[in-house]
Amino acid sequence: MPLVWVRRAERRPRGFTLVELLVVIAIIGILVALLLPAIQAAREAARRSQCGNNMKQLGIALHNYHDTHGVFPPGVIANTLNSSMGAPNAFPGAMSWMPLLLPFMEQAPLYEELLPWMSTRNSMHFPSNIMNSVVPSLMCPSDPAAPKTGVIHGEGTPPGAPPDYNDGFSGNYLLCNGSQMVSATNPPPVGAALGTAMNGMFFYRSRIRMATVMDGTANTVMGAEIITLPELAGQRDWRGRYYRADHLSSIFTTFLPPNSTIADWTRVCQAGNPVFAPCFTSVDPQYLLARSFHAGGVQVVLADASVRFVADNIDTQTWHALGTIAGAEASTTY
Repeated sequence: MPLVWVRRAERRPRGFTLVELLVVIAIIGILVALLLPAIQAAREAARRSQCGNNMKQLGIALHNYHDTHGVFPPGVIANTLNSSMGAPNAFPGAMSWMPLLLPFMEQAPLYEELLPWMSTRNSMHFPSNIMNSVVPSLMCPSDPAAPKTGVIHGEGTPPGAPPDYNDGFSGNYLLCNGSQMVSATNPPPVGAALGTAMNGMFFYRSRIRMATVMDGTANTVMGAEIITLPELAGQRDWRGRYYRADHLSSIFTTFLPPNSTIADWTRVCQAGNPVFAPCFTSVDPQYLLARSFHAGGVQVVLADASVRFVADNIDTQTWHALGTIAGAEASTTY
C-alpha cells in the first residue's frame, strides 16, 4: 500500500487585530466607569460608618463624664471669648472640653501628661509635643486633612529650627453651644449664672446637667462634624483646635444649616479657602457651622448619645430647635 504524505498545515501564532484590541479596551473602560463610582460609594459608606462610630463613642464619653461629675464638661474653660494672659480674672489661655474628657475616651495617659498644666489653667503653656498628640477617635476618616496638627514652619525657616507656631491637634467633632452667634464683647460676667449664658449644652464655663435639657435628650444636639483645613506657611486655620480653644475653635452653632454656603466667622482662618469650608475672619461676632465631606449632610450626636444624619436641606427653624436645650419648640421630624 503506497504511503500518502500529507503536508501538515503550518501553525502560525495568531494575535489580536487592532479592531479587537480597541474593542477590549473600550469594554474595560466601560466596566471601570461603571464600577469605580460603586467602589467609591462603598468606601465612603465605610468611612461614614466609622465616623458615626467615633461620634457614638464621644456621646458615651460625655455621658460617663456626667455620671462621674454630675454635669457635662464646659464647652471652653475661659472667662472671655478672646482670653489673654493680661485680661482681668481670665484663665491664661482657653482650653476646650476635650482634655477634660480624655479619661473617658481611653486616653488616661495623655490626660495625666496634661494634668500639671490643666490644674493651673495654663493651657497656653502646654508642651508642644503634648499638644500635637492625635486622638484618633476625634477624626472623621472622610476628611482628607486628618490628622491635622498645628506645627507650621514658615517660608525660609532653616532645617531643624523650631516651628514658627504650634496650635496643636485639631479634630472634626465639636460640641454645640446652641443656636446663637458668640459675642466677644459681651461674655457672661464673672459670677453670672452660667447656665443662662447661651441656649445650648456647651459654651464658655458652662455646667449643664442632664435635667437641664428640657427639650428632651432625643431632640437636642450635643455635637456635630466640621471640616478641618491644613495649616500652610503664613496661613493658619483655628477651626477644630482642642488644646488651645480661645477665639472659638471647639464649639459650633446651629445658627445656620449644615454645609451652608455662608462662611464661618472666626478669628483666624485661611485666606481663599475652598468653597466646602468658607470662612470670614472676625473678632466679634464669631460662629462655626456644622460641615462634612459626607454627601448631603452631617452626622450629629444627640444628648441621648444616639447618632443621626442631618440633611443639608433641613428646615432652619428645626435646626435651631435641635441646638437649644429649653426652647420648648414643637417636636419636628428631621
